[in-house]
Amino acid sequence: MLWILILVLVAVGGGAVVRVASGARKKELGPGGPAPASPLALPAVGDNLIERGVRDLRVQDVVTTDGRDFVVEGMLGYDEDGHRWTAARIVDASDIKWLVVGLERTGGGSVRLLTQDEATPISGYPPEALVIGETRYAQTKRGTASCTLTGELGNLGELKKGRPDGHVERCRWWLYNAPGDDTLIVEQWGDDFRVLAGRKVGEGTLEMMPGS
Repeated sequence: MLWILILVLVAVGGGAVVRVASGARKKELGPGGPAPASPLALPAVGDNLIERGVRDLRVQDVVTTDGRDFVVEGMLGYDEDGHRWTAARIVDASDIKWLVVGLERTGGGSVRLLTQDEATPISGYPPEALVIGETRYAQTKRGTASCTLTGELGNLGELKKGRPDGHVERCRWWLYNAPGDDTLIVEQWGDDFRVLAGRKVGEGTLEMMPGS
């Protein structure tokens, strides 16, 4: 009889152990069953983690060319039927240039580093060719774009006077090229024309440091 009593006690104790272990397991899993594995946390993506270049310039960025640092003071963002390009007004003391990027719809691995030409007035529809000094420029493209104006834009700033950044204006443009890297752009804003002349430069010759 003693051994029968021992067997009964062992069986009862074993069942209690199983019930305790099962209860602990249920607490771990929770009422809804097994908890799903936590997904790996992805790093947040912010401006500081995205590498930008001259095709993504913003006001206060710094562009280095020919060993000189130019601050981006203003930006023009052009849109012509979905094709977009930019022109940045970059300034080093009294030296002011325009960095035009992406004007061509195809190809165009270069950008244009231009200076406003005050000595070449345009008062009517631009001709098929322009001769400035000893350089003859031939017209290669033209169009009309909507343009957003941001920051300090020199004489174009009158167009956004009293209006917020991102104000939109219409701009007609004519692109001219000459043998070699010489290039020229004529723009019409309202009744006013402006001439930007300079050269094509390789994108790899420019360095950009993001602004604060």
